Amino acid sequence: MLILYGLFVLLICLALSLARWVKSRHSLQLQASMLSPLGSLYTLTTAFLLSNVIFQFTNLRTAITQEVVTISKLGAVMSVLPPEQRVEARRLLYDYAESIAQDEAITMRTGQPSDATQLSSDRLRDFLSTVDAVPPETLPKTPELVNYFRKVSDLGFDLIDARERRLSLCRQTFPVRLWMAIAVMFFALALLAFLVHNGAWTTTWVATILLLAAPVPAVMLYIYSNPISLGLIDITALLEAVMERSRG
Repeated sequence: MLILYGLFVLLICLALSLARWVKSRHSLQLQASMLSPLGSLYTLTTAFLLSNVIFQFTNLRTAITQEVVTISKLGAVMSVLPPEQRVEARRLLYDYAESIAQDEAITMRTGQPSDATQLSSDRLRDFLSTVDAVPPETLPKTPELVNYFRKVSDLGFDLIDARERRLSLCRQTFPVRLWMAIAVMFFALALLAFLVHNGAWTTTWVATILLLAAPVPAVMLYIYSNPISLGLIDITALLEAVMERSRG
């Protein structure tokens, strides 16, 4: 993030140097009203991109919440099993949740799944597809037991879907040409601002305003594109809290 902001500082310095060079060789008669269309174009472009990124960020948070809720529900459904089966089923379920919290939370920073989490998921899915996860016929027929197979099957698939959604949304990448387009628009805006305004004091204020305001949309775009690596969502804390409540 600091590198990105430093890039904008460099663009401002280059724009200021170029504006001074142009002014020293030519007498320009530029109107301040010319800044409005260019400023609007930069603002609208970054605002459109930022709204899309925030929308994806909201979807990611929803997907993580859904995954956490599904894990909690699956653990509750397993309570109908006899003690030995229940302990093994929940052990595999919580191993999967812990793997997400400890392993996949790290690999998600680069937008990648975790092999350890995939193995935990496979072990849980294999267990649920065997007779080891089937309640004995001798158990009393309660409403929870009657609906056990349907609920376990549905929640198992929901867990897979939630993980895939989370992984697909955990990190958004933008093409280099898009970042270059934003940089070019910002450079043009800064250059025109320095060309329009004269005087040392005015130039200082223009540079200050550009440094404080103009890079903010691009910086926020970068932050919301990497919500896991930059700490906007702490998936580890969410899952550890669920496991603590379930085991308590």
